[in-house]
Amino acid sequence: MDKRTLLAIALSFLIIVAWQLLIVKPQQQQQQTPDETIVAEETTESTPEAVEEDVPPATEEPEVAAPAPVTVPESTPTDFPERFIEVDTPLYTAVITTHGGTFVEFLLKDYTESIDDDVPVNIIHEEAEGLSPALSFDTNVGSFDEDVIYSASAEEDLIVVEGASEDDTSSLILTYVSDTFHITKTYTFNPATYEVGVDFDIVNMSEHKVKGELEVSIFQYIDPQQRRGLFSKYTYPPTFVVLLGDDLKKTPGSKLRPNEEETYTGDLRWFGYDTKYFIFAAASDALEDGEVEAARFSNDLASGSFLLDDLSIPSGGEFEAGFTLYLGPKESHAMEQVGYDFYRAIDYGFFKWLAVPLVMLLNIFYSVVKNYGVAIIFLTIVVRLVLFPITFKSMKSMKDMQKLQPLVAELRERYKDDKERMNQEVMKLYQTHKVNPVGGCLPLLLQLPVFIALYRALFVSIELRQSPFIFWIKDLSEMDPYYITPIVMGASYFLQQKLTPSSADPTQQKMMMMMPIMFTIIFLNLPSGLVLYFFVSNLLSIGQQLYMNKIKKD
Repeated sequence: MDKRTLLAIALSFLIIVAWQLLIVKPQQQQQQTPDETIVAEETTESTPEAVEEDVPPATEEPEVAAPAPVTVPESTPTDFPERFIEVDTPLYTAVITTHGGTFVEFLLKDYTESIDDDVPVNIIHEEAEGLSPALSFDTNVGSFDEDVIYSASAEEDLIVVEGASEDDTSSLILTYVSDTFHITKTYTFNPATYEVGVDFDIVNMSEHKVKGELEVSIFQYIDPQQRRGLFSKYTYPPTFVVLLGDDLKKTPGSKLRPNEEETYTGDLRWFGYDTKYFIFAAASDALEDGEVEAARFSNDLASGSFLLDDLSIPSGGEFEAGFTLYLGPKESHAMEQVGYDFYRAIDYGFFKWLAVPLVMLLNIFYSVVKNYGVAIIFLTIVVRLVLFPITFKSMKSMKDMQKLQPLVAELRERYKDDKERMNQEVMKLYQTHKVNPVGGCLPLLLQLPVFIALYRALFVSIELRQSPFIFWIKDLSEMDPYYITPIVMGASYFLQQKLTPSSADPTQQKMMMMMPIMFTIIFLNLPSGLVLYFFVSNLLSIGQQLYMNKIKKD
């Protein structure tokens, strides 16, 4: 294969890398994304027909038949002061406020914000504390949001959940009672997983049938100042995710616009917000009965909501809905323990069928060497060995093409005024010497899915987070602080280009020499684990090319 073909392949891969860095799956935005809506912004008023149907008419009074709507009081009851109840498990520490019955903190014990400190990862951003998960509804006889104080079943402000079994659960029951509704919010904590169960129970205490709309929402802080450029450190902004059947839909929170909700209906499995390595998601069998909406609540706050628009509770009746929350790392084993296919949030891209086995192989190597950097080197070697027959064929074809270049140049000069004749003579030359002009291109194209899958596998794997390699590389998921690995990677790429057989004209050769510079610039701010993979891959390619050159000489 001549360098013209190699240039095309290199440019294609460069476009793929730039697409991943700059676009971050924008095609998922073409379909609307279900998410949680902010309950404070939506109110539903009953129609006269609904009131007349559900409220008995007056017999003696000439006034309107329907009674005046009764609204749950928004003021905080004086006999229930706000409490902050801490729930301590082997995996996390959660803090729940009785003002709304929502999470203030959710601290992961096995994960820290930085490798340089012991501050645990908090799934609840400080700008979104005390908001999730939120229950609200509007009906013909009253409305409710969680600007109330619940009474709590816990006598103490600390609940310790012990044990290593999924059966060793503990519960926290929150209760609010008004003249219209009796509301119970029950949390169930599992010491063995990152699963939190939350059950909502609404009892209609009025004399009339309740009809209206209900929402269960979670919220995520969106940094309005967060920007990403080609030469800036990579950041993964909070992204709304929803699993619709087998299809994972994603919308970056920054792409959501106020008053422009994105909606999903159908085979809804779960929804939530994730970052590169962590996620807050909610699943329920009730999702299929309603819809999910994603919305931008304000400049710096987004929501995802389950919306049920046909809430109906008879007088004295109750409504129940149970949700399974996952607040934790995007680690496949931890997510599979909870179920609901939460593990699908780990987005390996189009070539997932290749990426997943590569991650499994990476973990096998790590179990032996106890260093993910060394494990990446072994994984790269194995991949190159598997692809060696294809690579060898490509290199052989390029070498054969290089030998014919003097004859090709002669034909081009002879028939420079007759392009059609020139092409015929060049093809005849290739046929005479049994050389396939695309023989060097096709083998490399067959390798491209493997390279992309390995790129995605290393990019999204939480296993690399805060994993050291050697000396100055303390975290393989972060960029090289001294830019040493991307520079030596670029140098190895340049050497590889010099050793590759060339059949290109001088202009094309100059363009090819620019590729190592372009790749070096892009890789300056990529995770060092990715750069390590490409560096080792380049070294192995150089070794293969030297081997090919030696064979041809012999």
